Parts: sequence; C-alpha cells; structure tokens
Amino acid sequence: MHEAPIVQHFAAAARREDILKVLELRLHPEAARLFKPTLEAIDDAQRLKELLQAAVLADSLEDFRRTLDANGE
Repeated sequence: MHEAPIVQHFAAAARREDILKVLELRLHPEAARLFKPTLEAIDDAQRLKELLQAAVLADSLEDFRRTLDANGE
C-alpha cells in the first residue's frame, strides 16, 4: 500500500521527533538543538527508522553522529 504524501510527511516528522526525544532522554538534554537541523533534511522513511534504532543503541552523542555521518549527512 502506498501512503499519501501528506501521510508520509507527518510520519517522517513524528519519527524525527522520536529520534530527538530518545537522544535527549538517553544521552543529552541538548541533543535536539544539535541534531534537529540535520534530521529535518531527512525524509526517507527507512533511513529515519534506522536512525531511530541507532539513537536507541548509541552509547554517546558521538556514536549517533558517526551513524548519521555514515549515512551521508
């Protein structure tokens, strides 16, 4: 099933917010300020899913940054 573009847009926005919240809660309260501009440029659902998993598993903000950079950012 193919989702409408507006649904994809809101799903991506929700996933980005999830990533930022995980980083804030697990690693650092300033994570949103650090990563929000970069994450806002990402719309690919699969990439956002992978980044959410990386946020959950990262041991530090630097670990997450390396994953983000390895994915082309």
